[in-house]
Amino acid sequence: MKKLLLVSLALMTLTVAKAQLKVFPTLKKGMEKVYVTNTTMALPGQPEVAMDVETKYTVSDATANGYVIDMVSTSVSSNATTDNIAGQILVAAQEMVKDVTIRVATDKNGKLLNIQNYDEVSKAFDGRSKQMTEKLYQLIPQMKDVISEDALKGQLMENLNMEALFRSIKEATSPLALFGKTIMTGAQEQHTNEQGLKLNRMYFVNGRAVTTSSTLNMSKDEIKQLIIAQVEKLAPAQADMIKKNIDQLIDSGMMKIDVKETATYDLQDDNWPKKLAVEVVNEVVGQKSVSKSTITLK
Repeated sequence: MKKLLLVSLALMTLTVAKAQLKVFPTLKKGMEKVYVTNTTMALPGQPEVAMDVETKYTVSDATANGYVIDMVSTSVSSNATTDNIAGQILVAAQEMVKDVTIRVATDKNGKLLNIQNYDEVSKAFDGRSKQMTEKLYQLIPQMKDVISEDALKGQLMENLNMEALFRSIKEATSPLALFGKTIMTGAQEQHTNEQGLKLNRMYFVNGRAVTTSSTLNMSKDEIKQLIIAQVEKLAPAQADMIKKNIDQLIDSGMMKIDVKETATYDLQDDNWPKKLAVEVVNEVVGQKSVSKSTITLK
């Protein structure tokens, strides 16, 4: 019996050891890849929204130490109607980054290192932020009574500072997300999404398919701090009331925050994804939204 148990453990160890994958992509100067993202979003109190985005990735430089990948969204389309406020905001946010080329440096294995042209990117975003604030005021007129144009613009640009922008590129689910990683079944990592929520991501490897499962990994105190910080920025007049009642609001479920994300990468032999399927379920302040995306190599 003891020998049988040892053999079983050895086989399990061998299986796990084999279930790993080095995602070192083929990168050559001049190489281009175009991906089409088809997304449907079910948002609270709004009709389902469909949005299509086409993004081009170009290896613009290659050195002995690594590569530079240019990424740019070249087209955006959606079925969001004019009275679908949430859908219009999502489309406007995507339009804000359309045609802005972001150059990302990698190491020899394709691991993302930094943004090389952030000053250029920042100027482009700064020029478009006024259009975005005007759009938000148009869609939600009462926002003018809550937050000034300068404060709203500052909040938008804060979410697009160098650290936040690079984190969103490096850690968000995208065709580049696995580059430079050696992945094993059961491996875990911590990451922060675009909303500032800390998540725990677990990996599962099956041949050339990689599945990731992410769940919220924040304490009650961390959630409290996040909520208060957001209220202080966007609705400072309500900050004292929120601080006073935050524990009661969270315990009652009125301020509940939860996130679950599942993604499956179907990798080609060159380690670029052929297809990527993503589902994200968000629950914020009692409101649930579901986003489903398919990212396909054109």
